[in-house]
Order: sequence, then C-alpha cells, then structure tokens
Amino acid sequence: PTRPVVVRPAMAAAAARCAETNTIDTVIFDVDDTLYPASSGFSAHRNGPVAGRFMVERLGFATMREALDVRNEYFRKYHSTLKGLAVATREGRLPKPFVESELGDYWADHCDFESFLTPNATFAADLRALLGRTSASNRLKLVVFTNAPRKYGLECLRALGLDESLFECIVGVEDVMPHCKPEPEAFETVLRMCGSSPERCVMVEDSMKNVRACKALGMRTVLVDERLGTTTLDDATGGSEATLLGDVAKVDDPAVDVA
Repeated sequence: PTRPVVVRPAMAAAAARCAETNTIDTVIFDVDDTLYPASSGFSAHRNGPVAGRFMVERLGFATMREALDVRNEYFRKYHSTLKGLAVATREGRLPKPFVESELGDYWADHCDFESFLTPNATFAADLRALLGRTSASNRLKLVVFTNAPRKYGLECLRALGLDESLFECIVGVEDVMPHCKPEPEAFETVLRMCGSSPERCVMVEDSMKNVRACKALGMRTVLVDERLGTTTLDDATGGSEATLLGDVAKVDDPAVDVA
C-alpha cells in the first residue's frame, strides 16, 4: 500500500498552544489514527486481517468472518480489542480462553508496520522543540496512552521514528485495565502514573468520545481530524477506528479546545 506522509505540524502546534501557559505540565497523545494518519490504512489492516487471524489461530474460531463479527461487536461496546476479548471470554463467547498478554505479542509480530507507517522526522523534531520550550521550574512531560497493548504501541512509535526517550510514560490498555478509554477511571490512572492532574493536562485525540471524557475531567483537548482542510479524504479514512465506532470528529463540539 501507498504510505501517506502526513507531517503533523498542526498537531504539535496545537498541543503547544494548549501548553503555552505555566498551568500545563503534561501532554498525552493517543496512538492509533492520531500519531499516524487514518488514511494510511493501518487501522483497517490491524483490526481486519491481523485481528481476525489472531482469533482464528489463538482463540479457535473457524473463520475470519465469524471471528471479526465477535471482535467488532465487543469493540463497539468497549473501544478496545483487548478489553472486548477479555469480556467476551468471561461471557463464554470465545471457543478458547483469551490470554491478554498474547494480543500485544501477536500484533507486534504480525502487523506490517513498515508497509503502512512512515518515520516522521519533522514531527519528532517538533516534539523535541516542544520539550525544549519548558524550564526546570515547569518541566513539560509528554505521555503516550493507547487503548491497544503496550508492546504494540511501542512498535508503532518505532515505526514512526519517535524515540521512547521523548516520553515520560508509555501506557498501554493493560496498564489501566479493567478500564479503558473513554472511561474516566482509565484517564485518572494515567494521570496518577505520570504525576499530573486534569487541569494541568492536554489530551491529543482523534476520538470524540475520548475528547468529551477528558474535557469532563477538566483537561484541555486537541482534536486530530485528518479531513480538516480537504474534501478528498472521507473514503480514505473509512477504515479508521472512529468510523467503526460511529465516533467521527466534530470540530465545533464544545469539548474541543483546539483542532
């Protein structure tokens, strides 16, 4: 597949605008369809053939269609494949028990990161510049929080050329279970982990449900919508997680501070 190079300067600039006051000490970034463009097709790849093969090979489903029907049913309820499958196994919906640690290993090993994701040196430089604007008395922390397994998230960062050292914390969904985004308890756990509080935090997200949840907690919010400024991407972003969840970005929503 063709890999679109979306340089994301607007996202870094938006985060910088939200963090330009001394009251902000933490910027949290989502991963999927935020750190890389939804039009890359990577989410459709991960949530389709890779998730389906995992469920056939590890969970005993007979066909990919049967597997993905169950996966999508629970994903729509819980917004996370890991949490959805954990609930599905407790409810007796899976042929074989789901072992949570296996999903991150499988995705890290079987997702075709290099075919879909492009190293983004400009965005990495923007993040370093954002860190460089802070002082010893007001040190800014960058955090990654994904509703996917942490090992998979680390592979995404590697493929995007974003060094782990840029981030104070890299949080996977297993770190906040039994909760996950958009549950407020998930965000509260992340804030405790990175030593911040809602009023001192900016959340960068492509999901409206997550943006609204963060705003309700008192965070500032940056909505990432690749379609802004173009009329040609609606079809290309159809495989995004937000589309699957009926969670399409609304830049005029009162929960959005910057888009």
